[in-house]
Amino acid sequence: MNRLRSRNGIMLRRNCVPDTDLICVYLDANVLFSAPYRAESRFLQFWSMVGKAPVTSPYAIGEASRHTRRPDHRARLDALVVKTAIVSDADARYVPDSVVQAAKDRSIPAAAMFASVDGLITGDKSGFGHLYGYRVAGALVLSPMKFLDRHASRLID
Repeated sequence: MNRLRSRNGIMLRRNCVPDTDLICVYLDANVLFSAPYRAESRFLQFWSMVGKAPVTSPYAIGEASRHTRRPDHRARLDALVVKTAIVSDADARYVPDSVVQAAKDRSIPAAAMFASVDGLITGDKSGFGHLYGYRVAGALVLSPMKFLDRHASRLID
């Protein structure tokens, strides 16, 4: 079978049918900040997996950018944002009341919910730790390391 590698790393057949199911994951601001912090960060793997599409929102990008000080960090963050699908911010009032969270954190699950992603990836244990392993409006909430460990087989060599 003739295979091609697309720009985003998804393996495609000539008829453009994906070889693997696409997993869309919303990356929280702390993942966006941490991934480019060091040139060898393990979090960079979110952009090096077959069949996985990283997604984020303007709010998360703004939060990550606000805390980015070093020019090399900024350049790597900007390069990753270009490789990330950006979805609209969403009204936090639509997050189900059953999702107990501080008001400042509700825009993240709102954007993930409206983007219909498969996973919400966040390292914010204080705001999201109680949701790890649970689904919020269809998105499985996981820590970055837990997701990367679960999907290590999707890494592009």
